[in-house]
Amino acid sequence: MDSKSPALRVLIFIAAPVLYFAFQFLPYYHAGGGPLPSLAGYFWSPETNEQTTAFLALFYADFRANDLITALLGTQFTAVAIIIMTLILKDRGVTAAALGCWGVFGLVVFLSTRSLTFSPVLVYGGIASLLMLFTFLCAVVIASMYLISLILNFRKNLLILKAENSSQAS
Repeated sequence: MDSKSPALRVLIFIAAPVLYFAFQFLPYYHAGGGPLPSLAGYFWSPETNEQTTAFLALFYADFRANDLITALLGTQFTAVAIIIMTLILKDRGVTAAALGCWGVFGLVVFLSTRSLTFSPVLVYGGIASLLMLFTFLCAVVIASMYLISLILNFRKNLLILKAENSSQAS
């Protein structure tokens, strides 16, 4: 393998978590009459976006901004861990497996959080949550492709080793 390939894979592994953080600053939901809050802005200071909370409560019974804690804090902390792990371990199989696990975790959490999934509210906004779901899906695909390539490379090397051992034995 050439020396540029690992650096490119490191950038690809880091791209999904970094894009996930960037998408949190896109508009979340529009409650009408005010500026569009970002998901991060709404999560960290919901008291300044009371219109959005009231709007979401129309569609989700007993909605509170705290409903987003697992979806955001859990995935944020694991995204930071993935970025650090990728910078330290580079493009190893364990890094790809961790990236894939983060993607699956994010998909499960986001699809189980009512205010982030497909609903009537999506008509009014929610593009940020869809893009974040896309980054989780991309993380799963990237990790799967890398792990499959590792398995295929391992099988190829194993066949080469068996062929060498059989030629030396004869």
